[in-house]
Amino acid sequence: MVITGTPGVGKHTVAKSLSTIMGNIPILDINEIILSKCLFTNSEDYKEVDIQKSCEILTLLLSKDEFQNSIIIGHLAPYVINSQLVDFVVVLRRSPYELQKIYQERCYSDSKTRDNINAEILGILSYDASANFDFSKLSEFENSSNLLPSSVAQSIYDMWLDTKSRSFGFIDWISLIQSDPEMLKYIK
Repeated sequence: MVITGTPGVGKHTVAKSLSTIMGNIPILDINEIILSKCLFTNSEDYKEVDIQKSCEILTLLLSKDEFQNSIIIGHLAPYVINSQLVDFVVVLRRSPYELQKIYQERCYSDSKTRDNINAEILGILSYDASANFDFSKLSEFENSSNLLPSSVAQSIYDMWLDTKSRSFGFIDWISLIQSDPEMLKYIK
């Protein structure tokens, strides 16, 4: 199972609860793997993830028996996970207004805040997930600070069991923010 979404949507928190529901199955954090294996291209200006090497390493990891039943988390999932190795992909989504507060608490730079909110408003990760994973494996879920992580995890678990309960492509932040000049600044 994969849980992806823009930073701040609650991937790690929900994955911990979901792991408990599913019998404490392992959680693989894509970012931790990339950092621990130094899977970056040679760039003088900044660290850029080597997508091909990351995909190869993750494919090897996921082929091991110990990770046959696991939760993979990370915003890079649509780019580095072989779709044949995945049964279910959840794109967690969160209101741009909530993300704005979360990024402020995390002391994100203006540029990083703008990029991530722009990605959430436009549904970039949902789009990329739909391009890289079979549609039948996909679902979106709107997370919120009003929801307990355990209830979000239970909903995701229920979607995993019942494919008819999955939905994808219905979360639309553009209509929410189209009349708010403060939020429109995030649209590039």
